[in-house]
Amino acid sequence: MAVCPCWKRLIRAALTILLIGLAPLTARAGLTCNTGNLNKVLAAGTIAIPSNTPVGATAATLAPSAFQFNCRFLSTLSPGNDTAATLYADFKTTAPLAAGYSDVYQTGIAGLGVRYTFNSTECNASNVVLSNGSIRLNCPFAGNIDGPYTPANLTVTAALIVTGAIAPGASSLTSVPAVTIGFGTSDQGGYWNQNPLYTGIATGVLVHSTCSVNSSAVAVNLPQVNTGAFSSGVGAVAGAQTFSLSLTCSTGATVLITLTDSSDPANGSATLHLASGSSAQGVGVQLLNSGGTPVAYGADSATPGNTNQWTVGASPNGTLQVPMTARYVRTGAVSAGSVKALATFTMSYQ
Repeated sequence: MAVCPCWKRLIRAALTILLIGLAPLTARAGLTCNTGNLNKVLAAGTIAIPSNTPVGATAATLAPSAFQFNCRFLSTLSPGNDTAATLYADFKTTAPLAAGYSDVYQTGIAGLGVRYTFNSTECNASNVVLSNGSIRLNCPFAGNIDGPYTPANLTVTAALIVTGAIAPGASSLTSVPAVTIGFGTSDQGGYWNQNPLYTGIATGVLVHSTCSVNSSAVAVNLPQVNTGAFSSGVGAVAGAQTFSLSLTCSTGATVLITLTDSSDPANGSATLHLASGSSAQGVGVQLLNSGGTPVAYGADSATPGNTNQWTVGASPNGTLQVPMTARYVRTGAVSAGSVKALATFTMSYQ
């Protein structure tokens, strides 16, 4: 009797069809993301580059600048289920590379380039550099479907690199390479362009030294004077001693200088305050420029236009002597003793 085996095969086929028809529905979700703190302007401040800075040296490393990716999973099926996907974040620039580099791009100042470095724990990035025009960061996300946004925190650090000859004096930094962002995800097709990370606009001043200091410490020994030399009252002066600051320069810039009171950096007057170790009272020290005018003190800064900055003159091709005079000045009731004062000087160029 051959009927029985055929009947069994039919039953098995029917069971197979039934199981397929009852397979459970799976939730489908799409990772969606937005961004925060983009459209950056690179603010470099004032950057001083010594005259002997070699090509390849880092002129300045700016503070890390933060931005965010915020992502969640959207779906109309089975809200509340857990899921996971990866955000692919592409950073790109079309700016030309500096000669000899794969990760340094030209800025608006000839001889100055910029390198962009990325860090993010959430995107598994540790000192990842934008090389040859692009990088991709992989940022994994997991969470509930239709749940809240989850942040990925990132930073970008801009380093300014000397890539060639830089013109002497002060140059304004107005442009850097723009950096764009594009998104893709592992759970769906499509590609989404975002706002740029860097717009390409920059602010800052690059001050390239044309002079180097021949002596980093200049000692000035004032003559001994009697307290009676100050009998005319506050403001009386005595004991003048000439000296000079010696620099080696190349041509091409106007040299400026700011003197700073080492004992009181906030001092903006024309009198140096006495330093620790002085025993005299009621006197200070004045420094005069080549024109015989007492020099007022300012902050230790190479920024053009710094408070109480004064002009020395055009830089020569060779030695530049800056003649000065030091002297005592009465500031109050005078008593005899030792006098010690300290000042530093900072050069700037235009």
